[in-house]
Amino acid sequence: RYFAEPFPEAVVGLKQALSYLPTVFVLLVTLWDIWLWHLPGLQHLSKRPWIAGIWSATLLPTAESHIPAGGNRGPIEAYIVIKQTFWSIGVRQYTAESRSNSHATMLSEATGGSDSTLTYTYANQPRQELEHRRRPHLGTVAFDIVGLQPATVTGYYFTDRYTKGDMTLQLVDRSTGYADFAS
Repeated sequence: RYFAEPFPEAVVGLKQALSYLPTVFVLLVTLWDIWLWHLPGLQHLSKRPWIAGIWSATLLPTAESHIPAGGNRGPIEAYIVIKQTFWSIGVRQYTAESRSNSHATMLSEATGGSDSTLTYTYANQPRQELEHRRRPHLGTVAFDIVGLQPATVTGYYFTDRYTKGDMTLQLVDRSTGYADFAS
């Protein structure tokens, strides 16, 4: 025979059903990344803390910090906006004098799935009218996160300006649409 017999209808139907699987898989992965992973029942399976939202922060520089004359020796009020999906985290910090944007973030499990550490590097840009006494700088932050939906987070920071200190965060709410310190 030179011509193959046509496939039975059941095989054609199965092939057609299988052709939808990649689309369904992509949809499920997208829903998981954006939303499903932090639902109460599923979050215990993922063991990933949900820290997205706006946080009120207090920065306490150490006495050894090299803060220029006229600089803020603390405590410094700030707001931290964290945007989070299952696979990514972005952090933006606002103070009355500057804003910082994260460049590299890493969420690592500290102990047995109940504690985590969020570490990130950032670039800080002061408001232009303050650049005479406050230059742009780079820094690193490490937050200790206890529990899957914490309301309080503690950590520390250090910068390439030879400043360092402790940070305490309190969750304000889960919204993230803020453009500056005042808002």
